[in-house]
Amino acid sequence: MKKLLFLTSVLFLFSSFIFKNDIKQIQSNSDDSLTLIFAGDIMGHSPQFQAAYNQTTKSYNYDICFQGVKSYIESADIAIVNLEVPLAGRPYSGYPNFSSPDALLDGLKNAGYDILLTANNHVVDRGKQGLERTIRTIKSRNLLFAGSYIDKIQRDSLYPLIVEKKGIKIAFLNCTYGTNGISVVSPNIVNYIDTIEIKYDIQKAKSKNVDFMVMTVHWGTEYELKNNSFQESIADFFIRNGINLVVGSHPHVVQNAEIKYNNDSIPVPVFYSLGNSISNQRKPSTDGGILLKVVIGSQSKKILNTTYMPVYVHKGVLNSVYQYHLYPTNNYLNDSSYYQFNNSDKNALIYFNAETRKRLNNFEVFQ
Repeated sequence: MKKLLFLTSVLFLFSSFIFKNDIKQIQSNSDDSLTLIFAGDIMGHSPQFQAAYNQTTKSYNYDICFQGVKSYIESADIAIVNLEVPLAGRPYSGYPNFSSPDALLDGLKNAGYDILLTANNHVVDRGKQGLERTIRTIKSRNLLFAGSYIDKIQRDSLYPLIVEKKGIKIAFLNCTYGTNGISVVSPNIVNYIDTIEIKYDIQKAKSKNVDFMVMTVHWGTEYELKNNSFQESIADFFIRNGINLVVGSHPHVVQNAEIKYNNDSIPVPVFYSLGNSISNQRKPSTDGGILLKVVIGSQSKKILNTTYMPVYVHKGVLNSVYQYHLYPTNNYLNDSSYYQFNNSDKNALIYFNAETRKRLNNFEVFQ
């Protein structure tokens, strides 16, 4: 399990949940490259938390959901996922106003995730209380986050999120197109796709002498398999201003991806949507997502390799209740005997895998 080592000069400001952390340092061995893994949307539909509940212990546990991908997530130097559900406490609820048990965070942490993205259209489903409780709960697990904040003081001290590992300083930025029409209550802050603010945030990151900048953005049209013109133009804006990698979420399907080029003719991968990491959605193309793997050279500070892995969400009965499992499609296709899939599940996985590979045929799949 990767361990996060915070700078010892952490300063608490005004409350226990506000602290100074311009740069996070993550322990690692000395290697010549750094690996990032990104995952798509973590959803919290009612059947999911019902499946995670144990009647005997009267508690929730999500560890089983991620067992099939845990080794891949743990292999990354830094693993990032979009948390598209607030942890607002009881009563737990699914669509349209989500709130999942805190155990979901434990499942993500146990799987190996380091950074949670919180700027999305569901972050204020349960209002000010839900946003603030989500942030406090994330911090109580010693996980990093980007995208939403208790107030301006917290945002100024924590954003952009800068992580240092293997001699590389990486700035993680995160923003959303909106919050489903629900107002963000002052002093809370959610990062929106505001070009003026984003320019300022990028300049702030540059002033910290970062080597690499990642923009994670919640955008696009739900269930559309291709990016729209707004995504295209905003991606170009990000790149013109110095972003080195663009990773999108929100459509709940894997969208196309492409290589663009910055002002110095350096390639910049743009993945418009990674799809669902885990959810209860079962329509074709919503029943999975991809793990995106990006390798950065420790000396060059540039991307050496960009690959992906299709991951299918299997909803199956275990102990008389449905459970949710993430399975790399390659594992199933290479040896299906391990998996207890019915014909419908088998056909859905094969379809998802084929269509995802077709959409991303300009990138390689990692094993």
